[in-house]
Amino acid sequence: MNKNDSGAGQATVRVGFSEEQGPYGERQVGVITLDRPEKRNALRTAECLAIADGVRELVDAGARAILLTGTGPVLCAGADLGGGVYEDGFERAVEAMLHAVLAAPVPIIADVFGPAIGAGCQLILACDLRVFQDQGECWVPVARHGFALDEWTHSRAVELMGGAWARNVFLGGAHLSAEQARAAGFAIDPRGATAEQFAAKIAAQAPLSMEHSKATLNSLGDDGVTREKTRVRLQELFSTTWASEDAAEARAARREGRAPKFHGR
Repeated sequence: MNKNDSGAGQATVRVGFSEEQGPYGERQVGVITLDRPEKRNALRTAECLAIADGVRELVDAGARAILLTGTGPVLCAGADLGGGVYEDGFERAVEAMLHAVLAAPVPIIADVFGPAIGAGCQLILACDLRVFQDQGECWVPVARHGFALDEWTHSRAVELMGGAWARNVFLGGAHLSAEQARAAGFAIDPRGATAEQFAAKIAAQAPLSMEHSKATLNSLGDDGVTREKTRVRLQELFSTTWASEDAAEARAARREGRAPKFHGR
């Protein structure tokens, strides 16, 4: 699956499945690749909407985890400042992209192999897990470019980076390095695995359990009205998970001394 640049017709976002196989030979990891290296994978409206569409397509195709990565030395240089990003449509496209990542029922892992800047940092904030390679770093140059970001971005940064680092990034212009991201808990330690291998490990876990945990974690900052709207859904997910075939499979696997094989039901 390719999402194309509507201007020159050149693919800028690639969508497909990893060759990394699960424990039973299945391909469970969807991959979204930012493929605009000549522009350091900078985002325009087209890229944001392609990412949102790609997330939904991979979920519909059966992905149990999604890896976000890119080509070239930079994961994402943020908004393409020469690509119409000051128009109203770009802001809505960014919101659609972030919402798709947050709303996906499967874990989305960012492969931060290089810098993630501005909107690129927002994108990895929306992801559930982040693997920082040694050259990975992130920063948000709001004051340098004279713009402002929404409340969600600030609160998500406080939640995932910690309050001190969020202030360093937004007010101090700090670059959060791979080492600092790991120390802050913003990035996970894959214990020698590549981001793709780590994503395959995540994809082998129980899908319903991960869907419930992700939905619950993402709802914790909701206000009273929104929280009440999600309460019923979370309770349904909770009950469904405990009553699922996967829960029974996990119990059987423990008794039999083998690895469980989950089916998401």
